[in-house]
Amino acid sequence: MFRSIIFILVSLVSQAVFALDFTQVITEQEIQAKVSAFMPVEKKRYFVTVKISNPKIDLIKESDEVGILANIDASAPGGIKGSGKVMIQGTLDYNSKKGEFYFKNPKIVSLEIDQVPANFIPDIQAIAQTALSKALAAYPVYKFKDDDLKHRLAKSMLKSIKVDNEALIVTLGAF
Repeated sequence: MFRSIIFILVSLVSQAVFALDFTQVITEQEIQAKVSAFMPVEKKRYFVTVKISNPKIDLIKESDEVGILANIDASAPGGIKGSGKVMIQGTLDYNSKKGEFYFKNPKIVSLEIDQVPANFIPDIQAIAQTALSKALAAYPVYKFKDDDLKHRLAKSMLKSIKVDNEALIVTLGAF
């Protein structure tokens, strides 16, 4: 009898906790708008200038990651100039106090630059990685609205992030 009562209470509490979950759909277009707002990113180091612009967001279902395909321009002394594409992938990190999502560990997975000697590519990649890491960590890609009751309640613990149908499905909960 006592076990039955405990079982019923645990079931009711677990249902109540489940009811506190909140799911938010963040579309590719919403992320695109946020990332486009702080681009271009430009970094200069050791007389080499790298500029990253025109980002295109790609949500990757297989790994639940966010990808950014962008243009990259590089220049160095001696008339060296090149342009190409860079692909960055990373996950999202949730700051529950601010109710904001940031890129976490953005990593350059491919870099193609025309008209630049091969010995400059590692330096260009290092500069681009530094610039992107700082920029993506500084600007949120999504922020819950403080004037929306559901969004204020959602400023809690991140439970999961999944990519489905060209959108991020974010589940948050109190526990």
